[in-house]
Formats: sequence, C-alpha cells, structure tokens
Amino acid sequence: MAKGKGPKRQQTRQRKRTWARIEKKDRRNLRLWAEGARETILRPHLAGYVDALERGWRAERDYVREVCNEFHARVSWRLGDDEEPEEPLPEYDPLAPAEAEELDEEETTMKRERMETLNARINRWLKYRAKKMRRPTTRDRAQDAWGVLLSKLAGIKSPPKARQGFQQYMHESYEAEIKPVVDAKWKSRLVEDDGTSLRTAKAPNAPFRAQVARELFRELPEDEQNALVLRAKEEAAEERREYAELMKGPPSRAPKDRQR
Repeated sequence: MAKGKGPKRQQTRQRKRTWARIEKKDRRNLRLWAEGARETILRPHLAGYVDALERGWRAERDYVREVCNEFHARVSWRLGDDEEPEEPLPEYDPLAPAEAEELDEEETTMKRERMETLNARINRWLKYRAKKMRRPTTRDRAQDAWGVLLSKLAGIKSPPKARQGFQQYMHESYEAEIKPVVDAKWKSRLVEDDGTSLRTAKAPNAPFRAQVARELFRELPEDEQNALVLRAKEEAAEERREYAELMKGPPSRAPKDRQR
C-alpha cells in the first residue's frame, strides 16, 4: 500500500495549481498594485535603479525622483488603484514642464497626499525587485575593504587620529611662534664651542621640531593647553563626519578630487 501511494504523491507535487487572476477592484491588498500599464512604466527603470544604488544614496534618491516624475506625467493622480490607465500611455518628455492644474485648497491637499503615497509605493516597488538583481555588497563603503580601496583611488583618505595638544599648537602657530625658537635652537647646535660652524649639519628634523613644540606647549597657560586639545578633538570629529558622508555617496568624478 505504501509503495502505491508514492508515485501519486510525486505526481501531486508536480501539478501546478492554476486560478483566474482576481480583478484589482476585488483584491484585499495592494501587493500587485502596479500590475498592468503602470508596470510598463516602472519595470524599464529597474536596471537604472540598481545602478543608482551602487553609486550611493544620493544617486538613488535622484533616480527615484525621476521615475516618480515620469509616472505622474503618464498616469493621473486622480486614477484609483483599481483602475487601469487608458492605453497607449502618453509619451514622456523629461524636459517638458509639468502641466499646471487649477485646484482649490482641498484638491491641492488631496493631490499632494496622493502623490506622496504613490511616490513611497514606487520606491518600495523598485527596492523590493532590485534586491533580486543587485550583487551582494555592504551598503557602507567604510565597512567594505573593496569599497575603501576604490575610495582611496578616488582620492578619499581615511581621517587621521586627533592631534595631540603640542601637534595642534604646531598646526595653528608653527610659523609665528614655534619656528623662530626652532631655528634659534637649531642654529646654536651648528656652532662649536670655539665658534666654528658645523657644515655637515642639516635643517631641523621632525623629532627636533616636535621636541621644541612640546617644550613650548608645556609653557603655555593651562587654559590655552586645554583649548588646543579641545580644538584638535573637534577638528578630528568633523573630519570623521565628512569622511562618513563621502563614503555613503559615490566617489567624486571631479578632476580636482581625483588628483588629490
């Protein structure tokens, strides 16, 4: 008996259930709201939307706006969700200005709310279908080793750590306050006790300049030292914010940025 039921179960699994498509007006949800003429507007944009996703959130936002503009130009906002627009759909010219409508205050509010609803729906429609087309990758290039490498090639450098107090002092006041002392101390090292010059000596090196800066920094009033440390932390935080913002968007294509 058990052997006889096996093939029947297999045949049952192989059968495909078919049923008539429910009319839009009779559906209980909007899962297939774009089915029909609306989908002929949206589907050609899937590849472009996936490409925009790869280029960052700004590109995605701008591309969705373009899709929504085309959708509203070809399908009236007054059309109900269960109604199909008349075909053929009107042609779309992205450079043509939108047709102005004479609406009272109530109609203006209705139009705005309706278009906001449709825009959100279009965004979800594109995002859901793009997941199946888009290659897996991290959304944040800062967390993606490949994305970090590409960003470096594009001129985006990781932000350095916050400067120490004496380093911030050098950053802000080296020429005016530190360099004269460095030059004077270095010059004193170039002369022997008998007054002869040491020709082999070079210009002040980095360790020497840093040593002098540390000494001068320690001589500053405590409130000035604290202010320098605070400014160093604030500048580092700002650089981290700028870096994070750059990593969210696509690498800049401007020649000046590529040459950094």
